[in-house]
Amino acid sequence: EAYFQSCHELPSAAVAFTAVTERLWGQGLAYHPLSGFPTDMPYFCLRVPTGGGKTWLAAKSIQRVNTHLLRCEHSVILWLTPSKPIREQTLKALKDRQHPYHAALREAGPITVLDLEEAKSITRATLDTSTTIIVATRQAFQVEDEECRKVYQSSGALMHHFEHLAPAQRAQLLRDDQGADAAAPYSLANVLRLRRPFVIVDEAHNSRTELAFDMLARLRPSGVMELTATPDLERTPSNVLHSVSAAELKAEEMIKLPVVLETEPNWQQCLADAIGRRDALHKLADEERRAGAAYLRPIVLIQAEPRRAGVETLDTARVRAELINNHRIPAEAIVIATGEERGLERIEADYKRGISDPACPVKFVITQKALAEGWDCPFAYILVSMAALHSATAVEQLLGRVLRQPDARRRGNRLLNQSYAFVVSRSFAETANALRDRLVAGAGFERREVADFVTAARAEQTRRDLFSV
Repeated sequence: EAYFQSCHELPSAAVAFTAVTERLWGQGLAYHPLSGFPTDMPYFCLRVPTGGGKTWLAAKSIQRVNTHLLRCEHSVILWLTPSKPIREQTLKALKDRQHPYHAALREAGPITVLDLEEAKSITRATLDTSTTIIVATRQAFQVEDEECRKVYQSSGALMHHFEHLAPAQRAQLLRDDQGADAAAPYSLANVLRLRRPFVIVDEAHNSRTELAFDMLARLRPSGVMELTATPDLERTPSNVLHSVSAAELKAEEMIKLPVVLETEPNWQQCLADAIGRRDALHKLADEERRAGAAYLRPIVLIQAEPRRAGVETLDTARVRAELINNHRIPAEAIVIATGEERGLERIEADYKRGISDPACPVKFVITQKALAEGWDCPFAYILVSMAALHSATAVEQLLGRVLRQPDARRRGNRLLNQSYAFVVSRSFAETANALRDRLVAGAGFERREVADFVTAARAEQTRRDLFSV
C-alpha cells in the first residue's frame, strides 16, 4: 500500500521503490526496471518462504491494487501460474465462494474469476462492472506455442471491445504483421492491451527467461507483482519490496520448525525409525484430540529411487513391499504418487476433505521424483529419502510438504510443532548441509536461519554437525 501510494506521489515507480524500502526497512534498494515495459509500470516482488501463504497474499492484494495503485473501481488481473495443476487448484479455490481466497478477492467489490477459455469470449459489460481475474499458465501466452496462439487470433466474440476506439488506442494494438496499416485482430491479447492488466506471477522464479518477459510486455501491464520463495537476484533481478523470514512464519504458527534430521546407512532401519516416529506422533495427536484438539493423522512422505533396468533399486514397489511384509502396514494405509500411479487423485475423489479426511486411512505416501504440483497436506510430518538427497528439486518440493503447520495453529506438544527427515546416508554432516542448502535455495530460508532450523535427532550426530560447533 505504501509503495502504491508513493508511485503517485514521487516521479516514478523506480524512485518510489527506493524511497519506500528506505522508509520501511532502513535501506533504500536500487530498482531494476524491465526493458520493453511501460516506464510508469511498478515491478516488484514479495519474497515469502514455503508455507507462507503466497496465494492468499495475492488474493488480498487485489483490493489494494484497485484502491491505491490503479485508483479505479474495477480492473483486469492476469494471474499466471507455473503449471496446469497449480492453475486448476488456484481456479478452484478462487471460484469457491466458501474459500478464504474468494473472501479475500471480494474485498475488491464485485469479482469475476475466469479461466483462459472463458476469457476468450468475455464481454465488455463484465469488464466494466467487475474486477475480472483471469487465471492461466504462463505458457498460454507464449506465441511460439501452437496450442496457445488463439490468444492472439481474431475472434468475432470480442469484436465489440474494439468499437469507438480513439486513434491513440488503435495505435497501441498488436498486429498480425509488422505493417502499421495492417488490421489489428480482435484478439484476447488486444483486449488485455486496451485494459492494461495488473499481472500476478506465482512462483516467479520459474519465469525468468527473455521469452517470458517478452510475452508479458506484449500485454502492456499496469503493474507486475511476483510472489516467490527464491527471487532471482542476479540475471534479471527482482525488486524485492518485502522479504519474510522463516522465523517470522514459525512465530505466526504457519510452519513446523526445526526439521529434526536423522541419518542411517541401512535403508530398512531408516524406514523402521521413521515408522516408529510416526507412531509416536500419532499417539501424541490422539492424546491431544481427547483433550479437545483438532483431528490430526501424521503422514510419512517417502522418496523412493527411480526403477532402473537390471539394477536393484529402492523403488516404490520395493518400499511398499517392505511396509506391508515386514511392518504389517495395511495396504489401504499406503498410497503411491508417481507419474504412472496417481493414488493421490483417487484419495481426493474418494474423500470429502481428501487425505486430511478423518475417514481416510492413508499414513504413508510413496513418491519418486516429486509429488503432484500444488498438492497441499499439512498432515505430512516426516520426509524419508531413500535417494540420499541427490535430487535437489524433489527434495525441496517434499521438504515444503512437511513444513506446513496443520490449521496454522501450534499444538500443545512441542514434538507436533516440528518436522522430521530420515535419510539413508552414512554422513550426517554432509546430509545436514545438503538439507540446509535446499531450504535456502528452494524453500526461501535465509542462510543465517538454517543452522537453527535443521537439528540432529541424536546427540552423537550433533557432535558430527559442522553447524553445531
